[in-house]
Amino acid sequence: MACPPWQHDLSRAFKRHRAGRSGWYLQVHGDRLRLVSKEFPPRPGEQAAAGPKQRALTLSTPPGPSTAATALAEACGVFDAVMAASWSWPHPDATPAADDPGHLQPSHLRRLTRQLREQLVGEQMQAGTWERTWQPYLNRIATTAEERNWADDESFLAAFLRGWPPNSRSRQMAYDRARRLWKEAGWNWPEELNSLRGNGKAVAAAEGVRSFTDDEIDQLRVSIQQSRLTAADAVAWDCMIVFGLRPKELQGLELEWRDGQLVAVVSRSKRSSRGSSGARVVPAVPPAGWQSDCHGLLARWRQEGLPQSLLSARSPGQVLTQQLRRLHLPEELTSYGLRHAFALRLGLDLGLHVREAAELMGHSPAVHLCTYGRRLDAPGLLAKVAAILTAR
Repeated sequence: MACPPWQHDLSRAFKRHRAGRSGWYLQVHGDRLRLVSKEFPPRPGEQAAAGPKQRALTLSTPPGPSTAATALAEACGVFDAVMAASWSWPHPDATPAADDPGHLQPSHLRRLTRQLREQLVGEQMQAGTWERTWQPYLNRIATTAEERNWADDESFLAAFLRGWPPNSRSRQMAYDRARRLWKEAGWNWPEELNSLRGNGKAVAAAEGVRSFTDDEIDQLRVSIQQSRLTAADAVAWDCMIVFGLRPKELQGLELEWRDGQLVAVVSRSKRSSRGSSGARVVPAVPPAGWQSDCHGLLARWRQEGLPQSLLSARSPGQVLTQQLRRLHLPEELTSYGLRHAFALRLGLDLGLHVREAAELMGHSPAVHLCTYGRRLDAPGLLAKVAAILTAR
């Protein structure tokens, strides 16, 4: 009976990895997948045979087209470990993670990383996002594996996570990336590591997010007019100011006049581990003292458009922040500070509910509270305390 296409492709890929070394086979045995070879060492307690003896190892990955990539990574890891003479038969009572003795080999981890990249890039993120926010952490995993032969997953992953400051955003991202890789391989994740995750809040400024003040926004506009930046650059900055956009949302942006109000139609969606946002319509909410037409923004947008350098940039936020540095504004200000200022105008000036403000910002109420709660609650809290003291 001919083997199914997925099994044929799996065998061919495993053969390419062995680089011509024969005597290794992958076969389906019932509902399990087995790796067969005469190069496996004798089992514990097994009497030495007169000559090479064919032995079979049952893989932890089940057979099937959806698990073929994971099975290939597992089989290649075992092969590499046997060739390096570092492989031994797993204990009968071992956990599923230990069923793959080569699972902490650097080559195996790098292969899993490539496999994960193929799944995520193009479907859930762009290649640039992977390179900036995934690849560095997964490269560190393979580097940690090269340091020594690790006894178990818990000690290996604990050493990996302690490479970042405790309770920091970077450690949180390292934890999440490593756990996703373990899930991809079908390995058990040690729950004892939960305390090492961190939540990224320890590094937050005590006063909350750093946003532009109205005076700093006026200073920014004056500096742009006096600089070599173009009229299209000024349009981009004004859009950031009055609509609270993410820099990436300038790409595909449309401005309209609806029912006597200037609005932005944001078409670019965003996906992250904390959720996703789709297209939305955002009304202009300018700083105090601005005219309702936001200094003729719609007419300027129709005439000048947005700068091509921003529309084609992989990271428009980086381009905008570099412009800020050339304008000699305070170092702690970034282009995202205008989005923070917009969020505070919605809550403090307009008094919008968290759910309403989050809808206009394009994220969840939980994210809104986590990011801006400290700044939004402070005025009301101080007023409440003052009222209680006065009435006492």
